[in-house]
Amino acid sequence: MTTSEERQSLWLDEPALNLPSFADELDADVVIVGGGITGLTLAWTLIESGASVGLFDSGPIAGAASGRNAGFLLAAPAEPYQEMVAFWGHPGARAMLETGRRNHERIKSIIDTLGIDCDYRSGGSLRLTLTDEESEEHRASMAMLRTDGFAMHEVSVSDVLPDASGTPFRAGFVMPEDGEFHPVKFLYGVARASLQKGGRLFSHSPVVSARWEAGLWHVRAGQGVARARTLVLATNAFAPQLCPQLAPILVPRRGQMLATAPLDREVSSVPTYAHYGYRYWRQTPDRRLVIGGWRDLDPDGEVGYDIQPTEKIQKAIEDGLKSLVPEGAPIEYRWAGTMGFARDGRPLVGWLDAQHHVAICAGYTGHGMGMAAACTQDLALLLDWKNAPGISTYDPARFNELQPVKESLTSLGVLV
Repeated sequence: MTTSEERQSLWLDEPALNLPSFADELDADVVIVGGGITGLTLAWTLIESGASVGLFDSGPIAGAASGRNAGFLLAAPAEPYQEMVAFWGHPGARAMLETGRRNHERIKSIIDTLGIDCDYRSGGSLRLTLTDEESEEHRASMAMLRTDGFAMHEVSVSDVLPDASGTPFRAGFVMPEDGEFHPVKFLYGVARASLQKGGRLFSHSPVVSARWEAGLWHVRAGQGVARARTLVLATNAFAPQLCPQLAPILVPRRGQMLATAPLDREVSSVPTYAHYGYRYWRQTPDRRLVIGGWRDLDPDGEVGYDIQPTEKIQKAIEDGLKSLVPEGAPIEYRWAGTMGFARDGRPLVGWLDAQHHVAICAGYTGHGMGMAAACTQDLALLLDWKNAPGISTYDPARFNELQPVKESLTSLGVLV
């Protein structure tokens, strides 16, 4: 399956952003654990408001799921809206879409403000269905979406796929306000801006433990100790490694992808979901096709922290590639990443223990790029003891297992 020419994530094939590892002492208003889109957008938001920030990542900045996804900026998750309403109720479902919309707006604002060159485009997104049942679920959702202020319209498959003859799709649905970008270029830009404004960012500095003492968090990271009034877990799937109480609620799942060499023609003009989001692809500005998913073929095997691509899923992705590009395309990249899936499908954003100033922003269930920047903008308000209605339905306290944690979380740690 893998050849010597195939590399890791397309997005990480960039000159690395070299940050120091931590081997000193540091005092800050807020310590953030995690240097992906959650940690970096939160750091930037807090720094903009005048807070001092220390951020620690166990590996390279944007090296985990934030550098291993498809780079979609979508208002809505892949599921039909009527399913979301059935799962979470109307207020909960609408909150998810509103978060997605505000997330796109926030990312666009950061791109414009900082002048980040990250291949941003806003041309909408496409959802393709494989069955009549899936098609009808989307059709039934369109009126509900319009009522809530979100546009979706149906299109012919032949109108949106240049060569639809060899594909199995029944119907297509367009959401016009969505977009796409290069996630690593964006995050490197945010990190550089944060450093220039005084942020203290460290890579290859795993947080080993954190303890609340005398009104401060004392955080052991890398070879040093940081002290802060507030601690935020921004590690998505890895949060249970620091806080085991989260293990029944946050599950790590692997997502696999590949990318081709530049193609001679346009195959996909906008980010595309198919089969309830289990399949997805987009074409980059240089016409590489980035395609992934198919984890529904091995749901038990795609659980855990292993990021090695597997033959079974990669073969399925290749078959999907052939249906889109029947003339064939050289594969130049294969990779996988670990996503954090929340038990009820919604992120956990808010205080884990407000009395001891520890918060979380994680568990996006495969939609981190489409939600995190809005969640951290709202979380920054909460950390400043202000009202943050945008994340009210994501309160971790909705899980009964976390009720005892709310006023007793004074120690965090992992075995090393």
